[in-house]
Amino acid sequence: MPGGSVCMKINISYMRITVFGILLLTGLSTSTYAQNGDVWDLRRCIDYGMSRNISVRQADIQARISEVNLKEVKLQQIPSLNLQGSHSFNFGRNVNPTTNIISDNSSMNQNWGLTSQALLYNWGFQRNTISGNDFTYQADLAAIEKARNDIGLNIANQYLATLLQLEQANILEVQFNQTKAQYLNTRKLVDAGSVPELNAVELEAQMARDSAAMAATQSQYEINLLMLKALMTVPADTPFRIATPPIESIPVDNILETSPSNIYEMAMRTQPQIRMNNLRLKASEQFYRAAKSSLYPSIAAFAQVNTRFFAPFVSRFPVNNGFKPSNNGYVIDNTGNQLPLYTPDIVEGTQNNSFGQLWNGYGSTLNDNFGQAIGLSLNVPIFNGWRVKSSIARAKLDISSKELAIEQETLKLKQDIYTAYQNASGNYQTFIAREKAVKTAERSFELASKRYEYGVLQTIEWLTIQNNLSRARVDRVIAQYNYIFSMKVLEFYKGQGIRL
Repeated sequence: MPGGSVCMKINISYMRITVFGILLLTGLSTSTYAQNGDVWDLRRCIDYGMSRNISVRQADIQARISEVNLKEVKLQQIPSLNLQGSHSFNFGRNVNPTTNIISDNSSMNQNWGLTSQALLYNWGFQRNTISGNDFTYQADLAAIEKARNDIGLNIANQYLATLLQLEQANILEVQFNQTKAQYLNTRKLVDAGSVPELNAVELEAQMARDSAAMAATQSQYEINLLMLKALMTVPADTPFRIATPPIESIPVDNILETSPSNIYEMAMRTQPQIRMNNLRLKASEQFYRAAKSSLYPSIAAFAQVNTRFFAPFVSRFPVNNGFKPSNNGYVIDNTGNQLPLYTPDIVEGTQNNSFGQLWNGYGSTLNDNFGQAIGLSLNVPIFNGWRVKSSIARAKLDISSKELAIEQETLKLKQDIYTAYQNASGNYQTFIAREKAVKTAERSFELASKRYEYGVLQTIEWLTIQNNLSRARVDRVIAQYNYIFSMKVLEFYKGQGIRL
């Protein structure tokens, strides 16, 4: 049986297949997507996800609403100026607004008014309301940053999970190629009558199992890719491939140089959710002061001008028909004669006005009815259905709610950081152990391959050792990615962002 030559062939074949397998998967990933678009690295995925994610966009809309509210309450410090006007047609009995006399004549009426009001003093209501809205706007800006951080961390997690599946696919492909190379060599030996047919059959069965494992891993990789697209708000049918940086090149801080207490202190200064909750508490305190100000009187100055126009549909005017004898008696002249009395014979004439005639004297009428007013107004709250007291009570309870939110978020942040630190520490130790296990498995596989070539090791035993090596490599990759992601979480809490 040709021992040394076969061993050399297997080792050379193993090296070629290993290099070829890694290049094949990474090359296919890159070249396939290069035909459809650019390869997406983590930074690009996060930037795109932050700009498209619905939660981030909703937070941005809320911040814009807060900005509008802040602008509104600031401009309320400026005196108001309002123009009112009305135009009506009256039918039946109504009051002539220019004479205040009741009339049965139909008419056209028009009223104009210009009013201005300025708040002089209100016990700090406006000032506290503006301050509260300002803090609310700043809190909503911090909420945008929090939403962006959350989606960025989720995308990074899914990105690494997808890379992990790709690494597992690489390992399984290397195993498949090793089994295939061994099968081809064994088949030659079987055909030459050097080894039994059973050896080739067992290797062929292992090839089928390796092929199934590769298919399952590739399917899971595609599923993870779809989950990454969903986080980024990318349509599922969009051609998409991610960059595959060497895992050794991913920057990771030294866990020995990190302490959870220091990370917690940095997170309290840098995390947007802490800043957001503190700002919301300040806003609630300002709104509480504004609500208390509503208990006291407010003073405002006002000025107004107004005028009106009135035009009847039917004009009434006197008509003189001369004189007629009066029924009120007579007068006696100097001679004693009785002379009858005459009075003017005046009757009321009417004229229907056209629509154009209604506007006759429009300017002079407005000028004649022009009025002005200026003064001060005082508003003293006495009883208004307990609305002010209830507003104060709600504002005070809102402060308590915001304080509890800060306490809850602080406790959660501390718990998350210490948990992430313990996960990172445990994952680091697991990775070190997996690294040793791979070295041991590789040495065992090397010795087993030599024994198998010399015919002193059964095929099933060689396959078991090969599977152990593959499992060890997969476990090492899983431990390494778990360690990397847990360290990325700690870096995120330290305010360093997400680096890959």
